[in-house]
Amino acid sequence: MKSRKHSHITLLTLLSLLLCTMQGCLLKRVDHTPYTQTDYYRATLQELGQQPPVATESDSLEVGWAKVNITPPAGSPLAGYGKRRGLRYSAVHDSAWVRTFAFDNGQTEVFFVSLDMLIAPMTVTAELEKAYAGLGLQPGQVYLSATHTHTSFGGWGENLVGWLMAGRYSEQIVKQTAAHIVRSIQLARQNKQPARLGYGEAYTSRLVRNRLTDSLAGRDTTVRFFKMAQASGKTAVLATFSAHATILPSMDPVLSRDYPGEMVDQLEKTVDFAAFSAGAVGSQAVVALHGDTYQSTASVGQQLAAAIKRKLPAVEMQHKVRLGYARQKLFLPEPQWRLTDNYRLAPSLFHWLFGKYPTYISSLQLGNVMLLGVPADYSGELVPELKPQGQSVVVTSFNGGYAGYITPDRHYYLDESETRAMNFYGPQSGSYLTEILNRILKQYRRP
Repeated sequence: MKSRKHSHITLLTLLSLLLCTMQGCLLKRVDHTPYTQTDYYRATLQELGQQPPVATESDSLEVGWAKVNITPPAGSPLAGYGKRRGLRYSAVHDSAWVRTFAFDNGQTEVFFVSLDMLIAPMTVTAELEKAYAGLGLQPGQVYLSATHTHTSFGGWGENLVGWLMAGRYSEQIVKQTAAHIVRSIQLARQNKQPARLGYGEAYTSRLVRNRLTDSLAGRDTTVRFFKMAQASGKTAVLATFSAHATILPSMDPVLSRDYPGEMVDQLEKTVDFAAFSAGAVGSQAVVALHGDTYQSTASVGQQLAAAIKRKLPAVEMQHKVRLGYARQKLFLPEPQWRLTDNYRLAPSLFHWLFGKYPTYISSLQLGNVMLLGVPADYSGELVPELKPQGQSVVVTSFNGGYAGYITPDRHYYLDESETRAMNFYGPQSGSYLTEILNRILKQYRRP
């Protein structure tokens, strides 16, 4: 008969083996293989070669716009902060909308969609895919974006992390949101008129700070905007800015568009229609001079609108506009969600927590301006590394997929939420995605 001591040793040995096995299943070392030597990099390059952009130019341009209210009833969950754990809103301070522009030069038709939401959700994107054929569209013709307000509605997130960030999943909210987007596309298409288009920039350095480094460097302080004028005399503005829309209190059960809503409302006192989309928001924090209050959202929104209004009269307008579009698949490495500096969660466990969704790069050419839509919080620090060569470039985040935060590689070991908790794909994500964006920009250059 075995001694009690021997039995304890055997039990400890078995437990140790079990823990080692579990560690092997649940944890892996962070992969530092240069991305240029990987299969996912080669697969993305092959995709770019097989799916070149569509781009045409003509002597005419038609532009239309429309908005549709997408606010679910009170009692729906908010989206934006994990600590809410499904908190539902009991009041609406200002409603959420989808705002859509239609552009048509007689040969190419494209749509720009902006949602008053945290992101353009993957579940909504999948639902939209079912409707495009009925509209006579390919997915690449619809460029999705979001304002990134952290006080809009949720209900669209699957899996555990989706529930934490956006509350309990609701198929009804997903289907209704997709239906509202489709309706906005239809209305914008119906409202097309001969029009002229122009592009401008303004600067508001007081409204943004680098939240990773607290440095005056590494900030994207440019307000980028398009001005549109229909033959009827109606005018519109589409603007982007990179500061996070995170002013309002996280635990206040009130739905709001945050500062982008105020900016749009102020612009519409001067033009007939306005829309906002989040730019390269990674690392970029908004400066709220009056704390987490509606006074701050009003102040920031009004200052942004004023900066644009000062520039509007000088914007050069054209009716001969080159239009182009593409949606190209972005292949990613295995997830590298870290638990320590050197160890990451196993990919299967990451996908169980977060889900597994397709990712791609959207691109849209409007005249001499290139818009790049990324499935991430793309860092404003990376924007200067984009090389459009003779074109202006506008980056918007949240194009219908999500791959976490994309920040400069040099920040990988910073102990910050963007670089630790929200870096999903490893130490070279910034370099990899920025190279792919530059390759897409190159595809649009005239021979």
